[in-house]
Amino acid sequence: MQIIKSCSALNSINFQKPFAFVPTMGNLHEGHLSLVKFAKENYSEVITSIFVNPLQFGKNEDFASYPKTLDKDIQLLEDLDCNYLFLPEPNFAENLEVIKPNFSDVLCGLSRPTHFDGVLTIIDKFLRLIKPNACLFGLKDYQQQLIIKDYVNKKKLRTEIISLPIVRENSGLAMSSRNNYLSKDDREHCGIIYSCIQNAAESLKTSPVKIVIEKATDFLENAGFEIDYLEVIDANNLSLITKKTNKILIAVAVIYKKVRLIDNIIVSL
Repeated sequence: MQIIKSCSALNSINFQKPFAFVPTMGNLHEGHLSLVKFAKENYSEVITSIFVNPLQFGKNEDFASYPKTLDKDIQLLEDLDCNYLFLPEPNFAENLEVIKPNFSDVLCGLSRPTHFDGVLTIIDKFLRLIKPNACLFGLKDYQQQLIIKDYVNKKKLRTEIISLPIVRENSGLAMSSRNNYLSKDDREHCGIIYSCIQNAAESLKTSPVKIVIEKATDFLENAGFEIDYLEVIDANNLSLITKKTNKILIAVAVIYKKVRLIDNIIVSL
């Protein structure tokens, strides 16, 4: 695996096409690795990036303490025969014009109002610099991948945005770098987040949305979770469900022992 440490070094590489790009903030887990595996199986080459993007962290969030495991990450990528790892310069996120995305004023955008601005601004820079044929994201960050797809379509960028299924721990907890802040027992307990939204999805067949949300909220609060949001909305545009809705998103964000966890499930009608 070739490690690239500057934009100028990146510009000198002729990637074999079609090639795929997997952007990450490091501290890699099986969710990230599933994206790299998919890229290896479906594209000529794959480039992964590791960059903890300061633009997507708000005040009092965990930018300074975000887990960093570069040596381990490099080994994991080498084990998968990843072709390239891009480690941008420390000033990679400086002097950029911030992009305001669509679909960012709901769900995570309410409690993290500048988060998606920062995500989209840095992804835009990556895509224009690397020009991959495909860029891969996990569906755990459902709102994020929807925002990026919308932006790429509107700007007519020549990169296909591919969204792949959530990878889960044995308990059902969606894999996340922030899970490392929790003990083994806590992570086991947090598996009930997924059980809760699975039950909510089943309940939608027989109960009104309002009742489904109330029951799921009570369940999680009784289990010790602080609710940021729990929403049942149109998966295509994050708006309220209408008669035209053909795909429902049940999305949840909770705080458990100061750790913010998100998850979702999609229900096709």
